Amino acid sequence: MFDWKNFLKLLEKKTFGIINVTDDSFSGDGILHSKKLLKERFNFALENNINFLDIGCMSTKPDFQMLNTNEELDRLNFFLDNMSDKFYYSIDTLNSLVAERALDSGFLIINDVSGFSESKMIELAIQRECGIIVMHRNPASKNIQEKMDYVDVVDEVNTHLINQTENLIKKGINKSQIAVDPGLGFGKKMDDSKELFLNLNNLIKSYPVVVGYSRKKFTDQINMTSSEMKDHCLHSGVDLVRLHLDN
Repeated sequence: MFDWKNFLKLLEKKTFGIINVTDDSFSGDGILHSKKLLKERFNFALENNINFLDIGCMSTKPDFQMLNTNEELDRLNFFLDNMSDKFYYSIDTLNSLVAERALDSGFLIINDVSGFSESKMIELAIQRECGIIVMHRNPASKNIQEKMDYVDVVDEVNTHLINQTENLIKKGINKSQIAVDPGLGFGKKMDDSKELFLNLNNLIKSYPVVVGYSRKKFTDQINMTSSEMKDHCLHSGVDLVRLHLDN
């Protein structure tokens, strides 16, 4: 069974790198079908002692369009045909069939930005005993990008994450499998994402905390350099920072 505490000890740094096997990523860093760009990402990670990579084959930018399963699998297969054995991998997907293919190919973790709201994804994580990253999802939202209203965003995100994780454990997920992500930039107004970021020290600490702020618009409102934002995360008790491979 996957155990986050043991896995974190294997990492050279408290960061993991983003590889978008897309052509429409909001950050403009997609490497769809480019072996050259993929190799450059691997080299950057190695040069910066990053040995954990998060692979996404579908953009989740605002107003994104869902890919059909075959399209997403085609992108994943390109990556699998060219992947390096020098890294640990997570799959960033909403699709349980894509997640299953990644796990079959040696990936250790499912990073589901919908917060594991689909029964098939939950069943897969239970069967495979893999690691999971549970992103915050407002239970009243119709989709992951719907901007919700908050009175106290930190308290409400904590409450939602507690409910999400308790529900997963009741269904058969082991606590050791779970890490949580406050979902900066997902279903939140920029002021709420900023408030969450500045108060990361007040997030629940019952599970490892993963944070991704890299290249998100709300960071324009924060008077910190990229390096200072990373330090802020780590000093606030964050266990892993998710970064694009040029930060």
